Amino acid sequence: MAKNAAEYRKRFMPFKRTKPGIGAEHYVAHGRRPTIRGRLTQFGFGACLSHKLLHISDPTLPVQLNVFTYDENSYTEGKYKNVADIPTVPFAPMTPMTWIDVDGIHDHEIISAIGDRYDIHSLVQTDITTSEQRTKLDVLDDALFLVCKLIYRDIDRTGQIITEQISCYLKDNLLITFQETPKDLFDSIKNRIRQGKGRIRKSKVDYLFYSLLDVIVDHYMDVLDTLGTTVEEIDNQLMKKLKRDTLESIYDMKRDMLYLRSIISPLKEIIIKLQKEEETQIMQESTNIYLKDLFDHIVQVNDSIDTYREMLASFIDFYMMLNSNAMNQVVKTLTMISTIFIPLTFISSIYGMNFDNIPELRYKYAYFIVLAAMAALATLMLLCFKRKHWF
Repeated sequence: MAKNAAEYRKRFMPFKRTKPGIGAEHYVAHGRRPTIRGRLTQFGFGACLSHKLLHISDPTLPVQLNVFTYDENSYTEGKYKNVADIPTVPFAPMTPMTWIDVDGIHDHEIISAIGDRYDIHSLVQTDITTSEQRTKLDVLDDALFLVCKLIYRDIDRTGQIITEQISCYLKDNLLITFQETPKDLFDSIKNRIRQGKGRIRKSKVDYLFYSLLDVIVDHYMDVLDTLGTTVEEIDNQLMKKLKRDTLESIYDMKRDMLYLRSIISPLKEIIIKLQKEEETQIMQESTNIYLKDLFDHIVQVNDSIDTYREMLASFIDFYMMLNSNAMNQVVKTLTMISTIFIPLTFISSIYGMNFDNIPELRYKYAYFIVLAAMAALATLMLLCFKRKHWF
C-alpha cells in the first residue's frame, strides 16, 4: 500500500509559483479502496483528483484537540489528546466562548466521545468522519452544522494544491471544527485570539465562525489565482506550438474547474441561509454585514471559475481549429505535389507506349529535350502556385 502511495505522489505536478504561509503534511496509504477518479471515500491517502488537485488524509497521525476558551478580557489555550481532559465550561449567556479545533477525523472513539459530551447527533458524527461529503449546511434544533472543503497550496513542501474536508459544529457559545490533518491555515485567527486583536474576543462565537469561513474563501481565491496563471500558460503554449500535451492539460484543467465549482457554488446558498437563520438564534444580526461581504467574495470566486471554464472551452475550439489548419496545410502540400506530377506522368506515359512508329524516340537528343520540358513545366507550375500564394 505504501508503495502505491509513493507511485501516486510521483505523478503529481507541482506549481512553480511560491508564496509563504501555507503548509501541509506528508501522507501515507491507508483505508478504503478508491472510488470515482481515484478519490477515497473515507480515511484514505491523498488521491489525485486530477493533475493539479490532491485530496489528503493521514490516519497515522494522532488526533489532537486544540482548545481555546476566551472572552474580551482573557483567554486560555490547551492541547489535549483525550476528550475527558478538556476542562468543562458551563454553557450560559455570560460564559466564555470555546473553540475546539480537532486535528484528525479517523479516530471514531474520539469523535464519538466528543459527540457524547457535546450532544452531537450520531448522523452528524457520521458526516464528520466521512471525508467525501458534499458542501452543505444543516440547521439542527439548537445547533448549526457545516461541511465544506479546504483548498490551499502546499507552498512549503510540494507546491501541490491540497483539498480536504472541514466540518464546523456551532452551538451556543461553542464552536467545534474537525479537520483531516493538522495545518497552519487558521494561525492568523489563533494569533488574534491570543493577542486580543480585532473583534473576535469582543464578539460571540458566530463571528469566529465567520472568520474561519473568510479564511477558507481567501484560500479559494489564492488557488484560483494559481490556476489562472496555469490557464495563461496554456494560452501561451497554444500560440507557440501545437502539442497533444496541451490538449491534455486543457482537459485536466476543465475537470479541476468542474470539481471546484461543485464544492464552492453551494456556499452562496449557505451564506444566504445563514443570514436568514432565525431558528437557533446562533447567528447574530451584527454578523450579517460580514456575511454579506463574504457572499460577495464567493460570488467573485464563482465568477472566476465560470470565466476560466469558458476560456478553457474556447481553448479546445482553438486547438481543434489549429489542428485542422495544420492538417489542411499537409493536404495542400500533397495536393500541389500531386498536381505537378500529373502532367509529368502524362508525358512519361506517352513515351512509355510500345508503338513501333514514334519518330522522336530515334532522335539523338530526344531524352534530354523531354527531361528539360518536364523540368520547365514543373517550374512553371511552381511559379504559378507561388504567385497565387498557395505556399
